[in-house]
Amino acid sequence: MSCEDEHHHGDGHGHEEHLHVAPVPTNASQSLHSKIDLPHVTALNMSNPPDELEKIFRKSSDKYKLKPVISSDCDAQMIINIPFLNGSVKLYSITLRTNGDNYCPKTIKLFKNDKSVDFDNVEAKKSTYTLGHPQVGAMYEEDQIPESIEQDGDFVEHYLPRHKFTGVQHLTIFIQDIYEEDEDTDESRLHYIDLRGEFTHLNKDPVISLYELAANPADHKNLTQAETTNFSLP
Repeated sequence: MSCEDEHHHGDGHGHEEHLHVAPVPTNASQSLHSKIDLPHVTALNMSNPPDELEKIFRKSSDKYKLKPVISSDCDAQMIINIPFLNGSVKLYSITLRTNGDNYCPKTIKLFKNDKSVDFDNVEAKKSTYTLGHPQVGAMYEEDQIPESIEQDGDFVEHYLPRHKFTGVQHLTIFIQDIYEEDEDTDESRLHYIDLRGEFTHLNKDPVISLYELAANPADHKNLTQAETTNFSLP
C-alpha cells in the first residue's frame, strides 16, 4: 500500500470560525512539561522515527534547539496525540515554534479528550478550538537546519479559552495546512511545543461505601414461626 493510500483525507466539512480570546499572561512555572505522558505521545503522518516526537516538548533550557525537527510525511497534514499523566488539566495556552518559511503550519485544530481522531474523520469532526498560526518561526536554509537559533521572536503563544479546555486528559493537535503548499513544499515542520496550564491529580484511592443493614422479610417470617413454635400454649 502506498503512502498516499494509507493517509486519508476527509471531505472538508467541520470548518469553524476562529474565536478571538483576550490573552491572560502565563509564566514558565505553569508549563505542563512534566505532566505529559511523553513516552505515549504519538503522531499520524510523521516522517520521523517515533522516539523523536517527545523531544520537541523541550525544557525551557533547551527551547532554542531546532533538532530533531518533526516533519509530516505524505503531505502537510499531521495529527499529534498528547496524553497527560494521572491527572486533569485546565489548559491556558500552547506555544509553538514552527518553520517560519515554506513549511510553516497555517491552520491548526485542537481536540479535547477525543482519542478517535484520525485522517478518516478529522475533517468531519468539530474541533474544540481552531488556531490561525502566523507565518512566524525559525528561518534557515531549506536543508541546512542548525543545531539551535536563539531568537525569541520565533515562538508564538496561542492563548486558549480556558472554559473550553477544562478537564483535559488528552489533547489532539491537527495541522491542517501550511502557507506555501505545493509539490515542492508539501510538508509541515515543528521544532517546539509548550503547553501551559493548571494540573490536578486524579484520586485513585478506593472508594469505600458503608451500607446500613436492612431487615430481611424472610428472616422476620422465620423468627415469627420460631416464636410461635416455642411459646404457643398446648
